[in-house]
Amino acid sequence: MLFEHTHKAIIVILASGTLTTILPNVPPIATSVAMPAVQLPNAELQDQHGALVRFTRDIVGDRIIAISFIYTDCNTTCPVVLSIFSKLQSRLGEKQAQNVRMVSLSINPAMDTPARLKTYAEHFAAKPEWIWLTGKKAQVDALLKALGVYTTDHTNHASAILVGDPIRGEWRRFNNFSNPEAIAEKIDELLVAREESPRQRISASHEIR
Repeated sequence: MLFEHTHKAIIVILASGTLTTILPNVPPIATSVAMPAVQLPNAELQDQHGALVRFTRDIVGDRIIAISFIYTDCNTTCPVVLSIFSKLQSRLGEKQAQNVRMVSLSINPAMDTPARLKTYAEHFAAKPEWIWLTGKKAQVDALLKALGVYTTDHTNHASAILVGDPIRGEWRRFNNFSNPEAIAEKIDELLVAREESPRQRISASHEIR
C-alpha cells in the first residue's frame, strides 16, 4: 500500500492498484455571513437567577446583541463557543455594560434549569450583562426559529454566534468557532453605525414593548 499526501487529501494506492482517497480530519473553516432581517418574538423566558423575562423588552431593549446557543451537558462544541464568548466579554470591556448584551440561550430547556445555567455562568465568570436564558420549550423554539438556528436534535446543533442590531435590522452569523476579535469588530462596527444614526435609534426605541 502506497500513500501520497496532498494539501486536500491522502491518496491511497492499494496493492490491487485501486486508487482511493481519504479526507483528513480538517477542522471547519470559520466563516461569517450577513443575515436577513430578524423579527424577534417577545418570548417569555427565565434567566439564570430564575427571573421571568421577556426577550425583546427585557433582554434586548435597544442594545447591540450577541447570542450563542448551548446546553449544559454538551461536551463538544458548547464549551468552545462559551470560551469564545468569555474572550469576547473581556474584549468588550465597558461597552458591554453600556451598549451591548451577550446572551447564551439553552437549546435544551427541558434539562437546563436556571440553577444549571447559573453554575455554567459562574464557571465562565459571566458578568451581569452576559445573560443565560432557558424557558418553556415552545417559547425557546419560537425564538430559535426566528433566529434561524432551530434544530429538532439539540445534540447536533450548529456552533453559531449571532450578532445584531435589532433597531437597525442588521445581523451577522458567525459559524465554526470564529475568532472573538472578529466578532468584537462587528460589534464595534454596529456601535459606530448607531452613532451615525442617533435619530433612528431614539425613534425605534419607543416602539419596543
